[in-house]
Amino acid sequence: MTKASADAPATHFRLEAETWALAIEDYKNGATAKEVGAKWMVAPSSVYRQAALMGAGKRNVGDARARAHARLVEEEEAAHRAMNPVGSRALKGLFRPAPAEDHDASDPAALARAATLASGRAMKGRLWAEAKALAGLAESYARLADRQAAVGMDAYNVPLRVVAEVLDDAGGTVSDRLRIRPDRTFDPDLPVKLLWRERCRQVEAEVAAGREAGLSEEKAWERALDNPAPSGRGRGRGRRSSATSR
Repeated sequence: MTKASADAPATHFRLEAETWALAIEDYKNGATAKEVGAKWMVAPSSVYRQAALMGAGKRNVGDARARAHARLVEEEEAAHRAMNPVGSRALKGLFRPAPAEDHDASDPAALARAATLASGRAMKGRLWAEAKALAGLAESYARLADRQAAVGMDAYNVPLRVVAEVLDDAGGTVSDRLRIRPDRTFDPDLPVKLLWRERCRQVEAEVAAGREAGLSEEKAWERALDNPAPSGRGRGRGRRSSATSR
């Protein structure tokens, strides 16, 4: 008895009726006779024969498979056009209101998360250019979300961590931002800077009065910072900021 060659064709099996039904179901779902034969270890010609016996030959299922393939092609083309719009189609529908069932369409934080997720998937798929573009988009949406969150922020809801960092001003960032720059012809934050400077002068004057009254340095500052701000909106209590008198 001779040994079978490694290049010899695969052995074909005789299948039971139930097994043939499973194999032909694959054929009906779009697999080719060659693919079905390779999976179930039967000859492609046997697949054609069994498909015809089970009413799943090309004459029977060809029209349905053609329609399904046409729908798949149309969906792929529509997805390609959506991702690569041209001409007036690129702007069509961009400024419509967000649908009621999709609140995230106008939420920059949700869009940032979606873009980050898409960027990660592109990165895992080794789509480097797409991953980089989506990461930039996610960063832009994140900045927009931060700005949106800061619109309604005031002294009553700003995080205490931020308040502590402002009062500490370890790196001089607050001092630099509150500095009035004569070289600027227009400064939209000038009213805020003037109010801050006036408040600093008031605090320093009250500290000096406390020293003259014989109070310790700590007590003098405590009394000065306990006094209401000129706007009358609230009281400040904390250590002296290095941004004073800048």
